[in-house]
Amino acid sequence: MSKADFLEQYFQTEYDIFNAKAKNNRNLPHAGMVGSENELALSALLRDFLPPRFGIETGGIVIDKHGLESKQCDIVIYDSGKYPKYFRKVFPVEVVYSVIEVKTELSKTEATDALDNLKSVQMLDFRPALTPYWITKTREEGFRASPPFCMIFSYRSSAKQFETFAKWFPWSWLHEGIELHEFNGEIRGLNVVALDQGIIKMESSNGYVTRWAAVAEGDDSRNFIKTIAKQETKIDPAKTLFIMLESLWQRLSHHHIHPGFDIRSYMNDSMGSVLPVESGCD
Repeated sequence: MSKADFLEQYFQTEYDIFNAKAKNNRNLPHAGMVGSENELALSALLRDFLPPRFGIETGGIVIDKHGLESKQCDIVIYDSGKYPKYFRKVFPVEVVYSVIEVKTELSKTEATDALDNLKSVQMLDFRPALTPYWITKTREEGFRASPPFCMIFSYRSSAKQFETFAKWFPWSWLHEGIELHEFNGEIRGLNVVALDQGIIKMESSNGYVTRWAAVAEGDDSRNFIKTIAKQETKIDPAKTLFIMLESLWQRLSHHHIHPGFDIRSYMNDSMGSVLPVESGCD
């Protein structure tokens, strides 16, 4: 078996398992239950795929040091080494790698809803409050902090044409209401994934939007038929899943968690105050 054949068979198998869970979830009696179970299925897949340093939680809220908070996020990927467990499902934005909105079937309305939720994360101040020591170290060694990477994942979409699907996600969303500081490496990104369409990838660093349609190589019952440039095209969802996971891994690998982040920046004055006591007291 060649390396290419091994990877192809591996991701076909992973997709079949993943899709079987989604099919079972569609039989649940309530749409909210379907959505919750689909979030759990994707989070389980991500835990199997990503190294342990990437913590994964469903139904979390992201906060910043100014007291602002995001809307509830379907999936939060965070630095498990820096996350203080007593926060439970509340995550300081400085330790968040990525936030993912999960949709069972993506429509224009659902796309707008997902973008609104992600915007509440985008508006948080992800730059850590640094002590004088870390300000000096940052200047000397060029440490960076990255904003959370945003993703929308959907099992299906209502669009019959890829071009219609793509129009739901304008590049301008990345910078609406946000001051960009790209010279410091603060690159904002959004990936949109629909297993029956492909992937849309955009980054604030270049203004370009990359679109991939995961075209099937042969006939298979799992393939979807979509229209691209007025041509009927077979889409391979297993290939879409592979591209999604690989793109996510590449993005997470280049994400910067600032080493100077200190959870005490979230404490109020009364919590942060201490009284030194002289040693040798009776």
